[in-house]
Amino acid sequence: MDYNFFINKTSSILLDNGFYEGPVHNAEYWYLKIMPPVLYAIHITDSNNFTKDNNYISYINKLYQKLKDCHCGNLVSLNIIFSTKITAENKNEFFSDFCNFSDSSNELEINPNIHNVYWAFSAYEERLLFPKGQPTKLNGIELYFNWKEYEKSETSSIKIYNNKPYITYAIIVINVLIWAYINLKGGDSAIYNFGTSRQGLLSGQVYRLITAVFMHQELSHLFFNCFSLYIFGRETERILSRVNYTVIYLLTGFLASLFSALIGGGLAIGASGAIFGVIGALAAVSRMKAYKAQLMDYFTLVLYIAVSILIGFSDPRVDNTAHIFGALSGFIIQYLYFKFKHANENNVQK
Repeated sequence: MDYNFFINKTSSILLDNGFYEGPVHNAEYWYLKIMPPVLYAIHITDSNNFTKDNNYISYINKLYQKLKDCHCGNLVSLNIIFSTKITAENKNEFFSDFCNFSDSSNELEINPNIHNVYWAFSAYEERLLFPKGQPTKLNGIELYFNWKEYEKSETSSIKIYNNKPYITYAIIVINVLIWAYINLKGGDSAIYNFGTSRQGLLSGQVYRLITAVFMHQELSHLFFNCFSLYIFGRETERILSRVNYTVIYLLTGFLASLFSALIGGGLAIGASGAIFGVIGALAAVSRMKAYKAQLMDYFTLVLYIAVSILIGFSDPRVDNTAHIFGALSGFIIQYLYFKFKHANENNVQK
C-alpha cells in the first residue's frame, strides 16, 4: 500500500463522517470536525515528511484561536503517521525516533486546552498502532482507519453531508408567508379548509395531512415552531442528504397529521409533528453513529422529546398525538432506512 492510496481511502471515510478538508502542505493533510465542546483536527503525514515544524505549530495555534467561534473549549490534535516500516514489534523504537512526548519546551504540550494524540498506520500490517501512553480509542475515530471493521459496521452506511441548510430556511420562510396570508386575508376559512381533521380525512381530503403542516395562526405558535426547526432542522439537514431530509420532514408531518386526525379528531394545524419527526431522525443518526449534534447526543435528544411531550400533556391546546407519532415515525423511518441501506451495500459487496 502506498501513501496516496491510504490518503484517498481515509479521506473518503472521514468526509463521509462529517470531517471537512483542511490545508494540504508538503504531503501533510488536515481534516477537521466541530463537535462542541471539542474541535477535532486530524493531521496525517508520511513518516518521511513528519516534523513538528513551525507550519504545524502555526496551524494548531490558528485553530486554537478559533475555538470560541466554533463554540468549543478544547482542541484535540490527532497526529497519524503513515509508514511502510513500522510494525507491532518495532513501534516503540519507531515512535522514539519521531516523537518526543515529554518535550516540555513545546508550547503545544503545556496548553491545557490543546490535547495532542499520536498514532501510526502500518502500511505493512494495514492497521493502526499506538505508542505507549497514547489512547487507543478516540470518539470512534479509530474505526475509520480499520477499514474491514468499518465496512462491516452499520455506521458505514451513514454519510454526513455537511450541507448548507437551505431547505430548512425555505420551510421557515414558507411557514411565515402562510401565517401572514392567514392573518391578513385567509382567516379562519383557510384553517377550516386546509387544517387536519377527521371529518376532512373521511371526506377524502387527504391533502390536509400536508397543508396543515405549513399552517399557523398564532404568532407564538409560529415562533416556537420556526425556532425549533432552526435549531434541529439545520443540524439534521446538515448531516443527511437533502432528499432524505425532505422526505423525513414531509412523511413524518403527514403521519403526525394522520394520527392526530384519527385519534384526536379535532381541527389541527402546525409544523410541530414534522419537527418532532426531524428530531426523531436526528436521534436515530445519533444512536447508530454515536454522533453528537452540536451539544446534543442521543440521550439529550431523547430527553428533549420526552420532556416536551410531558409538558404538552399539561396544555390542552398542544397536539401531543402529533408530537408522539412524529418523533416515533422519524426515528423508526430513519433507523430502518439506514438498516436497509447497510444491508443492501453488504449484499452488493458480497
